[in-house]
Amino acid sequence: MMQFKHLTCFILVTFIVISKSIASPFPNGDDPSVTVEKDNTYIYLESDGNSTETFEIQYRLNEERGLKREGQQQIYLNNKLDKLVSIEAYTQKADGRKITISEDQIKTKADPSSAFSPMFNDSVYKIVIFPDLAVGDKTYLKYTLKREPLLKGHFTGTVIPSFYPYKESISVVDVPENITLNVEASGFIAVPPRIKAGRKIYEWHYALKPKSRIETGSVDYIDYGDRLQISTFKDYSEMAKVYEQGASDKSKPTPKVIALAKEITKAIPDKRAQALALSDWVRKNIRYVAIYLGNGGVVPHAAEDVLNNRYGDCKDHTVLLEALLTAVNIDSSTALINSGGSYRLPNVPVLSSFNHVITFIPSLNLYTDSTALPIDVRFIPDTLLDKSVLITKTGVIAHTPVNQLSEVRSRASFEVHEDGSAQLSGTVSYIGLGAEYNRYRFRNTTKAQLEVVTRNMLLRSGLKGEGTIELAKEQDRNEFQDLKFDARVENLANLPGASGITAVSNPTGGIAEILASYLIEKKRTQPFPCVEQKFIENASYFFPPNVKVQSLPKSVEVSDPHFSYSANYTINGNKVELQRQLEFKPKDTNVCKVTDFEAMQSKLNAIARDLKAQILIDG
Repeated sequence: MMQFKHLTCFILVTFIVISKSIASPFPNGDDPSVTVEKDNTYIYLESDGNSTETFEIQYRLNEERGLKREGQQQIYLNNKLDKLVSIEAYTQKADGRKITISEDQIKTKADPSSAFSPMFNDSVYKIVIFPDLAVGDKTYLKYTLKREPLLKGHFTGTVIPSFYPYKESISVVDVPENITLNVEASGFIAVPPRIKAGRKIYEWHYALKPKSRIETGSVDYIDYGDRLQISTFKDYSEMAKVYEQGASDKSKPTPKVIALAKEITKAIPDKRAQALALSDWVRKNIRYVAIYLGNGGVVPHAAEDVLNNRYGDCKDHTVLLEALLTAVNIDSSTALINSGGSYRLPNVPVLSSFNHVITFIPSLNLYTDSTALPIDVRFIPDTLLDKSVLITKTGVIAHTPVNQLSEVRSRASFEVHEDGSAQLSGTVSYIGLGAEYNRYRFRNTTKAQLEVVTRNMLLRSGLKGEGTIELAKEQDRNEFQDLKFDARVENLANLPGASGITAVSNPTGGIAEILASYLIEKKRTQPFPCVEQKFIENASYFFPPNVKVQSLPKSVEVSDPHFSYSANYTINGNKVELQRQLEFKPKDTNVCKVTDFEAMQSKLNAIARDLKAQILIDG
């Protein structure tokens, strides 16, 4: 089902940066279990931005999987902005019979995210459950909504096709003749606009071509795929101005907010330290609620209301933080951003390009995200790096940093026994963003869960065993944070006799895991993230006296404009030591092109071969 997308408010925190998109299991991208026979949209736009929108969707269910995916469909409604005018739905059996769904069979369900947050209670879903469905049947749904605009006086919309084969898809937008509609389209064929009775009618037909499979680790589909994006905004500056009209009065500091700001910063003379302290207070004390509702979809609650309730969405966080900063004479602005896998802003200003808001402090050139509970206030989540942002106070398109401090060092020791088992011990040391995520993860993980983590960690390296992994004493943010692991490995070597041991340098993943995420696709046709990362891995293998080391892997050095890698192996008696180092340092951007992958692939494969290299022993 094609839908016009609206702003939501959420944040995504990942431990592995590279993988932003999940590959489609179907060769050409489209799931054959459903055929879209009809997916049409008609929008009648008023001069004030209000609209009447009609959606007509008909699916043919070709396989059992299609029944499970589309046998129940839902319509999102915002009770403050949307009114459901009409709805028609039925099951059409393969023999032509229609089973109509009456209005009392259509259920209303509150948005579950509002259940524990009384300040947010305007989102509901109409649930349409199609009766008596079997393979070969069709579902038909047609409904009309009257909508008030999220941004006063304006309309924006984004259409992205579902990953099913299409037979018909038409989008029509009917606007007053004096309104200019700005458009960016890929994969949609425009019909010449028609003028009728003082109105201008735009129409696009989806090209109906098979879609390319989404490759694992690619940027979001909208950055390169089929899309239709329309807007009545002339530019992003105008969008920012309208956003500020609804939000600016919410961030005015009240006496209560001023008193809190002065209390937090009373012993802090430095402005940067003050800003970080205030952001940190909001991060730790205002519960983050990811929500979309009413005018709250783009208009935050007042700063003091957020303070009193002690919870809010991303817009509420920025409003409270802005009020606190203003109270100590630090200017700041909301910054609209995409926190997912999209790195590209379309030429047309559409609200769906942004799904999160953070705070920008121009005098410090500082971005801060007070909703990011897992990480220290000096960092922003990895999903916000190298992103275009819209600074709402100025209307300027700015850019977040391409990188920030993040390095991983590890040391592992394998004490090999005569039966081929081994005692494994070691540390993984993180500094920067990785340290932040791991501190948070380990604080919130039980001992039993960590034992499962250790078991799975060993399995990823081809090892079987049991053990523990734990967070060492928490260190200052400027120091490396250690994780300690200990395990008994049952199957390191096939002893007695001649055997080969894969030279594992970091049993927790490290270089091997990152490399696998790049090479999971043999060929790439889509851009993909390639963020800055540095790993230094050391490992020692201690063999018993009756075991002789026959040969070691050869040392390796590989370099590319985007990365460098080295591996060195040495032997001293019955002790083998190895060190591997990998540093990704992309040029100016965290998004690599298809040509970049083609250039680096052979060298990445050379690293992969080294990671599988073996120490040959006999005993």
